[in-house]
Amino acid sequence: MLIVQALRGKVGMIKLGLEFFTACGLSGIEEISKCGIPIFLDIKLHDIPNTVAKSIKVIKNLNIRMLTLHIAGGIQMLHDALNVVQNTEIKLIGVTVLTSMNDNDLKQCGVEKEVRSQVILLAKLAKISGLHGVVCSALEVQEIRRECGEEFNIITPGIRIDSNNNDQKRTTTPREAITFGADYIVIGRPITESGDLVRSAELILNSLRYI
Repeated sequence: MLIVQALRGKVGMIKLGLEFFTACGLSGIEEISKCGIPIFLDIKLHDIPNTVAKSIKVIKNLNIRMLTLHIAGGIQMLHDALNVVQNTEIKLIGVTVLTSMNDNDLKQCGVEKEVRSQVILLAKLAKISGLHGVVCSALEVQEIRRECGEEFNIITPGIRIDSNNNDQKRTTTPREAITFGADYIVIGRPITESGDLVRSAELILNSLRYI
């Protein structure tokens, strides 16, 4: 809660991930929502269509602006999820390939396509299914924009300020991601582990001011 309060007015949304959700649950989301900052709930749902739809029914009345689910769950799962969020303000955002994965990781999972090709394939599937956008690394943004259009939301994680990539393998700077055409950039550890949340957020904002 202290992090959220400190960043009020500095960020467009607060991302709550799986770690937060498993520790704090629905009550944690409700508490964060009291701060008035829109919530990006990044729990990457991936299960049979019925289970995903019922899970979304539980959380759809919370103050959530965006919710992620894996495109690889299939068209039926995506359609059922979309039916649940009709008449709400929630945008369903499809996860393509995690930014912690590279070509070799995909091959180990039985996927012969290179990361870029797999990301584009999944993004096009998300578009056809009616999702509001996708999560991908900035390296794939321009091609997805060409394939899926200007109205398709592109959210870019794997943002790093320096050479410390942590466990990410496909990273870019905030400025690069925006220049490539991302609509939203997800910045976690470069802010939360910086020692000075507000100053770090302000420095990032200033770096984007004249793009």
